[in-house]
Amino acid sequence: MKDTTPLLEKELVICPPSAFGTFDPSEYYRYRHMLMSLVRRDIKSQFEEMHFGIVWALIRPLSVAIIFTLFKKFSGANTYVHAPYLMFIYSGLIFWYYFTDTTMQTAGSVRKDAAIISKIYFPRLITPMVPILSNLIGLGIAAIPLLIMMAWHRTLPGWTILLLPVVLLQCMALIFGIGTLFAALTINNRDLEQFLSFMMYIGLFVSCVFFVPEMVPEWARPVLMMNPMAGTMMAWRACLFDGNAFPILQWAYSLIVSVAIVLIGVLAFRHAEATFVDKL
Repeated sequence: MKDTTPLLEKELVICPPSAFGTFDPSEYYRYRHMLMSLVRRDIKSQFEEMHFGIVWALIRPLSVAIIFTLFKKFSGANTYVHAPYLMFIYSGLIFWYYFTDTTMQTAGSVRKDAAIISKIYFPRLITPMVPILSNLIGLGIAAIPLLIMMAWHRTLPGWTILLLPVVLLQCMALIFGIGTLFAALTINNRDLEQFLSFMMYIGLFVSCVFFVPEMVPEWARPVLMMNPMAGTMMAWRACLFDGNAFPILQWAYSLIVSVAIVLIGVLAFRHAEATFVDKL
């Protein structure tokens, strides 16, 4: 009788991750189908399961932009903005809402996927990636009125539009870093979720969403630029509107901060990863 015992048996051993352990990109490539499946789940929950999902993606930035435009008109304030103010405000709001919504969802992604994390093995860093990718659909939908405004006012982007994907990737990196850091920290302290939400609210008023740096006293501008989203927002608008000089130094600072936060966030996430199942 022929022996059918395999010559070599492979054993898969899953060990607790180390914060300073090796990072294997090929592992994430092998689990790419799971990542896309979770992204599709999020998109479906946002738009297919909500009858007015697309309406909610548009009405929030539009309503706030209209209110601030009316306030500017009635007050006669000098905003130092050369583009139509409604278009200026709306472009900042859709980008800011993508940043804040995605950051909060990324920070809470581990708790959201607790049922999956506790049952099967997969690279845990996949969970914070999901809202970053799925919310791009909402950003794209919210950008449709902006494109209509730009066509109406005949405001065409310049060559800096080519830098738009790079600026968006930098923003996604910043979201990923902050999200992974707070996903790790909030496992032990839920109060930090409220702190992050409060910081996102404050950030709306110090990230050049409603104004340009020229409205701020010159001595206070360096303090304003310490916020990495200020340089990112300026770069976003420079890519969209021709005539806005690309803020090379400010955006370079935002890029450096984003990379640093990603490293800190990933280290904190991998350090906390070993105890996720026990604490969820």
